[in-house]
Amino acid sequence: MKKMMMWLMVFFFASMPIFAQTSIDKPAATLKLTKLEVISVRQLRADIDRLENATGVKFTADQRKDVLDSRINSMLFLQFCDSEKITVSDAQVNATLAQLKSQLGPTATDADLEKSLRASGVFVDPAVYVRQRLLFETYVQTKKQAEIKAALTPPTADDILKAYDLAKASLVRPDTIRISVIYIDTKGKSDADIAKAKDTMSSIASALKANPSKFDEYVLRAGDAAGYKAIPSLYLEKTAQSKSIFGDDFFNAAFQAKVGDITSVIQTPTGLRIVRVNEFVPQKQLTLSDTVPGNQNLTVQEFLAMQLSSEKEQNFLNKTESDLIASLRKQATVKIYTENLNW
Repeated sequence: MKKMMMWLMVFFFASMPIFAQTSIDKPAATLKLTKLEVISVRQLRADIDRLENATGVKFTADQRKDVLDSRINSMLFLQFCDSEKITVSDAQVNATLAQLKSQLGPTATDADLEKSLRASGVFVDPAVYVRQRLLFETYVQTKKQAEIKAALTPPTADDILKAYDLAKASLVRPDTIRISVIYIDTKGKSDADIAKAKDTMSSIASALKANPSKFDEYVLRAGDAAGYKAIPSLYLEKTAQSKSIFGDDFFNAAFQAKVGDITSVIQTPTGLRIVRVNEFVPQKQLTLSDTVPGNQNLTVQEFLAMQLSSEKEQNFLNKTESDLIASLRKQATVKIYTENLNW
């Protein structure tokens, strides 16, 4: 599921302990679906302090009320899961955490994952967030299977045509070149290794200047044993984003070359490159049968169909969330001590 309930995405409160009340620790709210629980002012203030520190924003009284409502909703959801025997195992949580980290790269750490989640609005321990997400997914799969099957029918031809008409202005392929690259990465290498890399690339550049037809052979022989690597085919779009990703020197040298040209050695922040331009593809208004820029295996029609299906799923989950929250709040006994929320 691509979207979790807002009260889970923003902050997960229900997994945190409820402190025993004291004479100076007043209740912020009480709630009961299957059992009575108390949210103390001290607990609520701790929640808000964490959010304010994470976002750098001082919360207003209304925002503090929103935080309290989020906590209530989360706690009611956990009581509901407990009563309905909806559970997830530690193994499921760990597997999902590993999957999320792998999406950030092969060397991603727990800290990288937490940073990524915070950037998307999740200010809680990743394991806690994942467990809540899996509980919601299990709820949908076990309790809403018939509804989701009916709701997520494939988009029709008319749906796709309407989506294409609305998106047409943005469905433009920029000027694009298909290139081959011979390279050596030097970032983090010693001075001696960098000097050796420069010698290797200078030697290759000289050989190619004398005989450009040898380029494909150099690409074929690339590898650790050869002392350099190669990318046989890469599409490079003439956009600000591509320029930012590849760097000015690489981008400018590649687009200044003509089809069939081989550049001299290009010095970039990450290493040394030699580029051959294989093909130039001019800017074009994309049709439904054209492939999506950056993904030669996906047509515009397929992309729009996937996008429409994703929107249907999103809308279904939004409604499921809203209905569940409304139902739980209607069934539960909730009392908010407004007089204790001013500080």
